[in-house]
Amino acid sequence: MSKASNKKAADLLIVIGGIIALLTGILTAINWVSGYLSWFNVIGPLGGIVVGIVQIVVALIVLATSGVVDIPALKLENNGVVMIILGIVLMVIGAGLGGLLVLIGGIILLL
Repeated sequence: MSKASNKKAADLLIVIGGIIALLTGILTAINWVSGYLSWFNVIGPLGGIVVGIVQIVVALIVLATSGVVDIPALKLENNGVVMIILGIVLMVIGAGLGGLLVLIGGIILLL
């Protein structure tokens, strides 16, 4: 594969992962998704809301960095290392598939 097609594939994976992570964050914030990060139940009923808000913010950072959303305050440098870090953060906070897609997109950007 050429460098241009790798970048297109990586950008597509990152955008889809960011959208999925955003939807997961919204569903987690309204307590629609159960079972994610049960160790946040120590905080009490606000645990799901806090995790959901963090997922939404990180997903917006991913989307702003990839250029889909125009939020200058959240825009970072668009390279593979940044996307790998954001993908790992999304996976740790429970975004699941969205974080995995961002992580894979970041790895492809490095190739």
